[in-house]
Amino acid sequence: MRLTRKAEYAIRAMVDLATNYNQQPVMSKEIAVRQDIPVKFLIQIIPDLKSSGLIHTSRGNGGGIYLAKKPSEINIKHIVEAIEGPIALNNCLTGDSACSRKQSCSLHKVWRLAQEQMVSVLESTTLAALTLKRIPAADGLTDSNSQVSNETEIDV
Repeated sequence: MRLTRKAEYAIRAMVDLATNYNQQPVMSKEIAVRQDIPVKFLIQIIPDLKSSGLIHTSRGNGGGIYLAKKPSEINIKHIVEAIEGPIALNNCLTGDSACSRKQSCSLHKVWRLAQEQMVSVLESTTLAALTLKRIPAADGLTDSNSQVSNETEIDV
C-alpha cells in the first residue's frame, strides 16, 4: 500500500491544525503556506476530512477550519481512512469474499500480520503525539537494533 499525496497532505494539514489547536479556527491558506500544500489541493481535501467528522469549517469573518475533536482523540488511521477508505495492504484483505485462496495461501497470513502491525502504529499515533514529535513504538519494531514495546516512544 502506498499513501497518495492527498493522504499525505491531509495528515500534514491535520498536524498543523493540532499544532495551532489553541488558535483555531485556522484559514486554509495559512495551513497551505506552512505545510507547503497547494491551496487548490487542500480545498479538495477539506470536504473529506469534514464528512468524516475530523474537522469543522465556518465561513465569514473569523471563520476557518478547526478540529472536531481534541488532538489526542484523532489518530493517523482516522485521517488515512477519511481520505483513502479502509486500509488494506493487499486485495485479499479487503473482505471475506475478496480472495478465494486465503484458506490455502500462506502469504495471506503474512499480509494480515503486516497490515495489523501497520494499523497498530497508525492507531497509536495521535495528532497530539505528532505535535510533540513523539510516536509510540510498535511491538517487534526496532530502533537502533534494540527491541521496543508499545509503551516506548521514539523521538522523530
